[in-house]
Amino acid sequence: MKHKKSKTPAPFVELEAGNYLLEMLMEAGPFGSGDMGNRALTWPDITAYLTGYPCEVEHYERALLIKMSAAFVAGMDEGTSPFSIPPADRKPAK
Repeated sequence: MKHKKSKTPAPFVELEAGNYLLEMLMEAGPFGSGDMGNRALTWPDITAYLTGYPCEVEHYERALLIKMSAAFVAGMDEGTSPFSIPPADRKPAK
């Protein structure tokens, strides 16, 4: 949140665990589409994706998938601005 307020890019975070959540997000589709363009996944989207999932997924994991989707969409939107560096092209913070 502090990076958004100060308009500075957030640093990339190397995951030590939780890669399965990123895999789930990509498998579910990292965003949905709406009347106004791309949107973050919603609770019904996550529930529909997990209907056939082979193992139980905790509530906090579902909430994280939604937050990850929102961050993905924010990065996509930011990357379309001619005055912004797309998140994939940014150098890691030191």
